[in-house]
Amino acid sequence: MYILLCNGSPRGIRGFSEKYSDALAKGLAEHPNVQIEKVNLNRIAGHRETAERLAGADCAVVIFPLYTDAMPGMTMAFFEELKPYIGSLENISLGFIVQSGFPEHIQSRAVEKYLERLTEILGARYAGTAVFGGGMGMNEKRIALVHRLGREFLPDKRFTKETLALTTPMETIPLPARVLVGILGLTPLVQMPWILQLRKNGAYSKRNDRPYE
Repeated sequence: MYILLCNGSPRGIRGFSEKYSDALAKGLAEHPNVQIEKVNLNRIAGHRETAERLAGADCAVVIFPLYTDAMPGMTMAFFEELKPYIGSLENISLGFIVQSGFPEHIQSRAVEKYLERLTEILGARYAGTAVFGGGMGMNEKRIALVHRLGREFLPDKRFTKETLALTTPMETIPLPARVLVGILGLTPLVQMPWILQLRKNGAYSKRNDRPYE
């Protein structure tokens, strides 16, 4: 069985997505007769070749960080490269791992629905989306959980619902915590990094714009 793991982080092997890929691969490798290949998507020039590999795989998992509510542009570019294969991926199981700084699962529900719909459009079998919120780093508990996702992925070629429920169990932050976070968000200590970033990119004067109203 050929399984393709795609690292969708702009940082490539230096990013946390690579650590997720490593832990997942170790879990998958516990099964016999499994060939695992890892590729990085941070070189757009290689997307067409990677798309061909995915089309020939039995399973594929795309791993990427979520920046606020958006996936990296290079990851989206790779998904667009799969367009020629629409309708010919019915024998492939396609899954995803998404890392986010938000501790709430609700912050990743939109991208989760998008990925499920994307898989449906491609005609592949949806293997599930594992959402890891609360920071993109890895600790021993998280490594063990990703390893478990890989170990349980086979033979059904999908993430188990039981383990997916453990990845980011909190749907929303409790109301008292939301109020506290809102107050802290107004303090200069929290605001200053964003202010400096806005000024650096010439966007400070537009910080209160509401283009979609």
